[in-house]
Amino acid sequence: MNFNYHFTVMKNEAIENLNLKKDGTYLDATLGMGGHTYGIINARQDIKKIFCIDNDSDSMKLAKQRLSGSKNKIKFIKGNFKDIDKLINEKVDGIILDLGVSTYQLLNSERGFSFKKGTKLDMRIDLNQKLTADQILNTYPVDKISYLLKEYGEEKNHFKIASEIARYRSKKKIATSDDLTKIIEKINKRAGKIQPSTRTFQALRIAVNNELTAIDEFLKKSDKILKRGARLVIITFHSLEDRIVKKFFKFSESECDCPPSKMICNCKKKQTLRIVTKRPLKPSSKEINLNPSSRSAKMRIGEAI
Repeated sequence: MNFNYHFTVMKNEAIENLNLKKDGTYLDATLGMGGHTYGIINARQDIKKIFCIDNDSDSMKLAKQRLSGSKNKIKFIKGNFKDIDKLINEKVDGIILDLGVSTYQLLNSERGFSFKKGTKLDMRIDLNQKLTADQILNTYPVDKISYLLKEYGEEKNHFKIASEIARYRSKKKIATSDDLTKIIEKINKRAGKIQPSTRTFQALRIAVNNELTAIDEFLKKSDKILKRGARLVIITFHSLEDRIVKKFFKFSESECDCPPSKMICNCKKKQTLRIVTKRPLKPSSKEINLNPSSRSAKMRIGEAI
């Protein structure tokens, strides 16, 4: 397979901020097409090992092809990054977590992640799970769909779109991305470069894969597998993800969790992380020109103490 069409978002920034070292052990918690792992191994061939986790069996097969020359240094693990406490049994010198959808997933017409093609509405990262976007759109009540669009897509016209979905499905099943796009475009008109369906597709993908809960669970467990001085590098792509990461970093850096009204601290909380980037790093203008989908990326970096 030709991997040239796949862009690894903020690869150089990730490699630089992981502080790679000889005989180090690392974790790529969202392997995808293997771009960050490929970059890590090429940048530092004397690392000891890299664990690679992904819930998408198809993506992992392709990543294994790409990384076949370094398989002696890699341990591939099928699973969800939220379960790192069960999947990884040793501490690591650094973690990269890239929360973006891979190019392969976007281009695969069977997966339904993109609104650019007449694809079926699946959106599952793990094809073994049961819930699909199709089921949500065709069976969930209006209020529940409206809630998902508001909470996970930050869609201002959430109730209007949910109502239009209900009207459409009362006559005909919502079967493809084209069906859904037509429904949304009755409510949302194109403004600038942003496609009117973007927020709805985001909300459905998050709901199907329970993504925000997975991020929260991962973060709460991450300090258990980070060595002292290890770096945690996280790339987010929308405000919901970034808000969770920012809040976690701030909490982990603080030494007290007592309410402001309390004069004396007795919570016994300890600082577990030092924030390396007070403001998130963003892709260079060169990268955005080469890969416009990277424009919303933000990278936050913490260091275990």
